[in-house]
Amino acid sequence: MFSRMGIVQRIFAVLIGLLFLAGVVVFASLALGVLLAVGLVAWGWIWWRTRGTLPRERGSDGGVVVEGEYRDVTPAPRLEEDNGRR
Repeated sequence: MFSRMGIVQRIFAVLIGLLFLAGVVVFASLALGVLLAVGLVAWGWIWWRTRGTLPRERGSDGGVVVEGEYRDVTPAPRLEEDNGRR
């Protein structure tokens, strides 16, 4: 069915394929780790540089908040005046 040399070649090809697959997995893991580390460092640096800025300086709507109380001083219609119109 298969010659002895054909079986050896297939086994050798499978072993080479598995080694290549293992190398790809190791490289992908290292690349992902490096990218995550660089991203974390960049995020930390940006956070550190902007931690003391006011929200106005970060580019929000730039409005001013004034806290206090208010009173509605518009005159309310009186019932006596309303009865006179009918």
